[in-house]
Amino acid sequence: MLTLLVVVLAAAFTPAQEAPSNQELARRIDLLSEQIEQQALIEIGATATHSLASTHGLGPAASKVYGLDQGVSIGGYGEMLYTSPTNGNDGAMWDFYRAITYIGYRFDENWLFNAEIEIEHIDEIALEFGYLDWLGTDEWNVRIGHVLAPLGWINEMHEPTTFLGANRPLTEKYILPSTWHENAVGFFGDVGDFRYRAYAMTSFDAAGFDLANSGLRGGRQKGSKAKADDIALAGRLDYRGLANHTIGLSFYQGNSGQDSSIDHEVFVWDAHAEYKRGPVQVRALWAEASVRDANSLPIPSSIEDVAGRWLEFGYDLHAGKESALIPFARIERLELENVETRKTFGIFWQPRAGVVFKADYSPDADIIEVAMGFNF
Repeated sequence: MLTLLVVVLAAAFTPAQEAPSNQELARRIDLLSEQIEQQALIEIGATATHSLASTHGLGPAASKVYGLDQGVSIGGYGEMLYTSPTNGNDGAMWDFYRAITYIGYRFDENWLFNAEIEIEHIDEIALEFGYLDWLGTDEWNVRIGHVLAPLGWINEMHEPTTFLGANRPLTEKYILPSTWHENAVGFFGDVGDFRYRAYAMTSFDAAGFDLANSGLRGGRQKGSKAKADDIALAGRLDYRGLANHTIGLSFYQGNSGQDSSIDHEVFVWDAHAEYKRGPVQVRALWAEASVRDANSLPIPSSIEDVAGRWLEFGYDLHAGKESALIPFARIERLELENVETRKTFGIFWQPRAGVVFKADYSPDADIIEVAMGFNF
């Protein structure tokens, strides 16, 4: 904007010359309008031409602010889900599941703020993350605020264009209870071929556990006036030194009794791996969790250990194109009080970057699911 002001002032003090034609005046006005518009876009941090890419483990659209030198970034994603039993019973559901807005601000090369504001099921509003980053070096950065727990495949990267199924795997609903977000402070970075995140964060509240039926899901505090008598540690380490591979481990450890007389220590770990080469993509995850003295929980449980694992294979029929058409199959085993094995077969169609349609069928559960999603 300063450059434009200098140009205008210089023109004002230039000796009078032959008056320009109306056509020339119109050309100059159009040029000035374009310059003002371009400058305005820069000042608000517009990133329409910035290709979306994951940064520091976040989803592509959630990472937009990291592509700015300074200014505001706006992004988002959404997904709609239709679920229907195939056995003829009632119970079909059509839900506009999520509408998300990402808002970020890059102060300078070191400081930025990033937030995800979620509207879920049309009328539920929540902050899924909102944190301040200090970016020092590739190896050493600091994060403080409301963050996503760094476990599993889905919790941090859950935009609908980043996973094949119409819905999330059961393991990453009950053992790694996505979306799992808590108040935290910690460090993250890349050291050679390793990428890490490590946080001290508010822990589960054991009063919400129904371990036998819903695993750890009910214990999430989600940062709202969170009890902080117990603080947990959570971390993740991924190795990316092998071409086309990602291999990693994640963990969580902390008491969840809060102000009760019983600690109810919780330990969670997972091992995850991904292989992508040409049209082939394979993902796998194994997760286990334990809650001590589960028989003394407000909702007592006869089991202390729960687990889940899944393996997924996809083949992109449009490999090498902007679009993607990926038939896939996933097998999963969830071990709560009852053990459930679920096979899922489906199709993932992405006609262009940022837009996706999915459909899958789980014969073990007699469920068909169809989804629409987008990110930007």
